[in-house]
Amino acid sequence: MHLHLKLNDDTLTILVEDDGPGVASHQLADLTRRQKRLDETTPGYGLGLSIVQEIINDYGGAMHFSTSPKGGLRVLIELPRSI
Repeated sequence: MHLHLKLNDDTLTILVEDDGPGVASHQLADLTRRQKRLDETTPGYGLGLSIVQEIINDYGGAMHFSTSPKGGLRVLIELPRSI
Protein backbone atom coordinates (compact mmCIF):
# COMPACT_ATOMS: atom_id res chain seq x y z
CA MET A 1 0.00 0.00 0.00
CA HIS A 2 1.11 3.53 -0.75
CA LEU A 3 -0.13 6.59 1.14
CA HIS A 4 0.74 10.11 0.01
CA LEU A 5 -0.39 13.35 1.68
CA LYS A 6 0.02 16.73 0.03
CA LEU A 7 -0.88 20.08 1.55
CA ASN A 8 -1.31 23.00 -0.83
CA ASP A 9 -2.37 26.53 0.03
CA ASP A 10 -6.05 25.62 -0.14
CA THR A 11 -6.29 21.82 -0.43
CA LEU A 12 -5.27 18.69 1.45
CA THR A 13 -4.87 15.78 -0.95
CA ILE A 14 -4.79 12.19 0.30
CA LEU A 15 -3.80 9.48 -2.17
CA VAL A 16 -4.03 5.80 -1.28
CA GLU A 17 -2.96 3.07 -3.72
CA ASP A 18 -2.60 -0.65 -3.28
CA ASP A 19 -1.44 -3.59 -5.34
CA GLY A 20 -4.36 -5.87 -4.47
CA PRO A 21 -6.87 -7.38 -6.89
CA GLY A 22 -8.44 -3.99 -7.55
CA VAL A 23 -12.00 -3.22 -8.57
CA ALA A 24 -13.45 -3.51 -12.06
CA SER A 25 -14.00 -0.09 -13.60
CA HIS A 26 -17.76 -0.68 -13.95
CA GLN A 27 -17.95 -1.32 -10.17
CA LEU A 28 -16.11 1.79 -8.96
CA ALA A 29 -19.34 3.77 -8.59
CA ASP A 30 -20.72 1.02 -6.32
CA LEU A 31 -17.96 1.44 -3.72
CA THR A 32 -19.87 4.10 -1.80
CA ARG A 33 -23.36 2.59 -2.09
CA ARG A 34 -24.71 1.68 1.35
CA GLN A 35 -24.98 -2.05 1.99
CA LYS A 36 -23.37 -2.86 -1.36
CA ARG A 37 -20.38 -5.11 -0.76
CA LEU A 38 -18.11 -6.11 -3.61
CA ASP A 39 -16.19 -8.64 -1.50
CA GLU A 40 -18.64 -11.05 0.12
CA THR A 41 -15.85 -13.24 1.53
CA THR A 42 -15.12 -10.93 4.46
CA PRO A 43 -17.49 -9.83 7.23
CA GLY A 44 -19.05 -6.39 7.20
CA TYR A 45 -22.15 -4.43 6.32
CA GLY A 46 -21.01 -2.30 3.39
CA LEU A 47 -21.23 0.99 5.27
CA GLY A 48 -17.59 2.10 5.58
CA LEU A 49 -16.93 3.93 2.33
CA SER A 50 -20.43 5.41 2.21
CA ILE A 51 -19.82 6.96 5.64
CA VAL A 52 -16.42 8.24 4.54
CA GLN A 53 -18.06 9.75 1.43
CA GLU A 54 -20.67 11.55 3.55
CA ILE A 55 -18.01 13.02 5.86
CA ILE A 56 -15.92 14.20 2.91
CA ASN A 57 -19.00 15.77 1.29
CA ASP A 58 -19.95 17.48 4.56
CA TYR A 59 -16.55 19.21 4.54
CA GLY A 60 -16.80 20.26 0.90
CA GLY A 61 -14.37 17.67 -0.38
CA ALA A 62 -14.38 14.98 -3.04
CA MET A 63 -13.36 11.33 -3.29
CA HIS A 64 -12.46 9.63 -6.57
CA PHE A 65 -11.76 5.96 -7.31
CA SER A 66 -9.68 4.55 -10.14
CA THR A 67 -7.24 1.77 -10.90
CA SER A 68 -3.78 2.19 -9.43
CA PRO A 69 -0.71 1.83 -11.64
CA LYS A 70 0.24 -0.82 -9.05
CA GLY A 71 -2.78 -2.86 -10.19
CA GLY A 72 -5.10 -2.35 -7.22
CA LEU A 73 -7.43 0.40 -6.16
CA ARG A 74 -6.49 4.08 -6.20
CA VAL A 75 -8.43 6.47 -3.94
CA LEU A 76 -7.93 10.21 -4.21
CA ILE A 77 -9.45 12.43 -1.51
CA GLU A 78 -9.38 16.21 -1.77
CA LEU A 79 -10.41 18.39 1.18
CA PRO A 80 -10.43 22.15 1.45
CA ARG A 81 -7.72 23.27 3.83
CA SER A 82 -10.08 25.66 5.61
CA ILE A 83 -11.87 22.86 7.50
